[in-house]
Amino acid sequence: MWKFIVVVVLATSCSPLYVPSTRNVPLFREQGEFQGSVYLTTGIDAQLAYAISDNIALMANGSFLSNKISEPEDYTRSNRFVEGGLGFYNVAKNFRTELFAGFGAGKGTSFSQYYFFTPSFGQKDLVATGTYNRIFIQPSIGTNNRNFNLAFSPRISIVDFTEFSSNDNNPSNATVTIKPDEKPRLFIEPALTGKVPIAGNLQGVFQLGLAVPLSGDVYFDYVPLQFSLGIQLNTGSLRTRVY
Repeated sequence: MWKFIVVVVLATSCSPLYVPSTRNVPLFREQGEFQGSVYLTTGIDAQLAYAISDNIALMANGSFLSNKISEPEDYTRSNRFVEGGLGFYNVAKNFRTELFAGFGAGKGTSFSQYYFFTPSFGQKDLVATGTYNRIFIQPSIGTNNRNFNLAFSPRISIVDFTEFSSNDNNPSNATVTIKPDEKPRLFIEPALTGKVPIAGNLQGVFQLGLAVPLSGDVYFDYVPLQFSLGIQLNTGSLRTRVY
């Protein structure tokens, strides 16, 4: 167990630029359900989801990170990302399935080496800010129990960094902005999500997720492994049908 915790801490404590958001896995049962979740992960993630019919649902997600770094340079590592999605869900006696698709945009600042800044600042690691968007498709299958529920979500994401800027962390330098000639990168981001009732409409939620690039060399650093722990308000948890 301790070895697992150490691996998770090491994977989430470095400073990659791309931080995959916690997967929003509502596992709705019927129209009118609303869920609001807050996770502590590589930063803080907030999620909303609402079932507008017995099969159609909406979601909105946000990821926020601000962390003062002192080594090897003083700077603020940050990540801001928001996205929305539309989905279809279905309920059976023993399991639930859903499929969401959506789009988001964000910006992150980190310390790494980017080849396209070499002509301006030389070949070295530096503080840079990247602006990106992401398209995702997220299928999920989960159990349908009154108490503990588990879901598997093999999310597929297309990540496109459209712009980078840096002044080499030196206010006296002019900021250099570059639109890299790079194609979007494809990731598979599978996750296992667990939900357990706490009290009333509150649930405890946890998630373990991976990020695995599937296309080309990735020219930006990313978080490969994440553990998320949070709390969820589910207005349907006391009244929806459970078999």
